[in-house]
Amino acid sequence: MAPAGMNYQRIILDVCDPELTKCWVFIQALGDCPHTVHGWHFKAFGGSVSTMDVLKKWADGEEDPLMWPHGAPEEMPASATVPAPLPR
Repeated sequence: MAPAGMNYQRIILDVCDPELTKCWVFIQALGDCPHTVHGWHFKAFGGSVSTMDVLKKWADGEEDPLMWPHGAPEEMPASATVPAPLPR
């Protein structure tokens, strides 16, 4: 198995709905990653969960966007749905 890695390229936090805090993360697969790594991952939290709470849970290891189901953001401009490759 070849080396594998990933990059978090985009994070979108949507707090427009007072009942939900929605979070999308675009993960770029590098090397020999499983095909389930690459793409948008999504999770919704209760409205009482702030964006800072989401990021803190992620930093503390309580949440892992890699384990969230795939789901692309809705109503996004075409340029936002597929991030450009990282510079080398």
